[in-house]
Amino acid sequence: MKVQFRIITALSLVMSGFMAFASTPQAVNVIKFGDAKTLFVGDSKSATLYAYTIASSENASAQQGYNIHDLSQKIATFAKISPLDILVRDMAINPANKEAYIAFDTKTKSGYLSQIVIVNQSGEVRKFDLEKTTHTEVKLTDAPTSDFKYWDKTPMRSFTFTDIDLHNGKVYISGMSNAEFSSALRMVDFPFNDSKVSTTSVEIFHAVHGQMETRAPIQTLTFVTLEDGDYILAAYTCTPLVLIPVKDLKDGAHIVGKTIAEMGYGNTPIDIIKFKSAGMDKVPYEGIVLSNKNKSAQFINLNDIKESNKSEPIGYVGLGEAGTARTTLPLTNLLQLDDQDDYHITTIKRNPDNGSLELISYLKNVYLRLDEFASEYDHPSYIYEGQQLQSKDFQNFIIQDIGRTKFIKE
Repeated sequence: MKVQFRIITALSLVMSGFMAFASTPQAVNVIKFGDAKTLFVGDSKSATLYAYTIASSENASAQQGYNIHDLSQKIATFAKISPLDILVRDMAINPANKEAYIAFDTKTKSGYLSQIVIVNQSGEVRKFDLEKTTHTEVKLTDAPTSDFKYWDKTPMRSFTFTDIDLHNGKVYISGMSNAEFSSALRMVDFPFNDSKVSTTSVEIFHAVHGQMETRAPIQTLTFVTLEDGDYILAAYTCTPLVLIPVKDLKDGAHIVGKTIAEMGYGNTPIDIIKFKSAGMDKVPYEGIVLSNKNKSAQFINLNDIKESNKSEPIGYVGLGEAGTARTTLPLTNLLQLDDQDDYHITTIKRNPDNGSLELISYLKNVYLRLDEFASEYDHPSYIYEGQQLQSKDFQNFIIQDIGRTKFIKE
């Protein structure tokens, strides 16, 4: 009996340790696919990074763009809430089946409840189970501890996670720490396997403010490979664009990033994505798109980033813009952005006319949807002639992609 008791006790200890490890997110702030089988979830409230195992599933509409204009109502109906109670936190596209994973909060009597739903191009909605889906996790030990709230509404703690990305077997986490130099880049090996989280503090020159900054966290990041190695390309609020050498990220180190562009003051960047495509001339290129809360999205060619890396960092610009060349895109009212496939980027945006959330795709190289405005071409009496005959087929291609085939130009 004593032997049996010891075995049962040992098993109980093992199981209790496992159950304590397999917790559930208290507040979902950031989600990002590492690959088709892994969804990372950053929970600032519990200072925990989760890695969920994603089972493969078919999506019959995977090759299509998203044209869901009533996303608010679809989520509200599914979750049995009011459309006004949806607070979108993040969105990530499954790189295999192209389904959209949408993290959102709803207000409750005790605070906010975090949920994730999965939506496909056909508008079907289903739940992603944060409790029952297999996952591992790792705890951050240096999250902000202050109870300070920016403008009495945004807790400092909520910036523990601002972005997540997987690169060469390591998860990179941007956000704030409880250190004096609180802008932090954390790294942890994946799979976690009792991995130690290392933290590097990052200092940058903010060209609009004219000062070095150590508190403002990276808002969004991606990785670029330049002539001398891999870099993090990071965007900060108000809006410095900064290169940070990956090789310099070491536990306990304090480094200074290189500011290569000032993208516009009074703005918070949302998402930055990197992709390869080809222009109308069929010439391939690689670049990034940066989406913003307070201004249009911007495109930067990777070749221009490479040239900026060879130049001196930019200096004080006041309220101007400077540095790496960029192109302003007609993408506004965006809440979230992610890469979808070779032809599309996917966005969650708020319709400026009726306030509804929309889950819609934009064609790369075009970055507009003809159904978002009325033009000369849309008038019933318009006749294509001369040079405009060349544009008719192109417009019909866009119309087909946005699912408005009744408006095809004959």
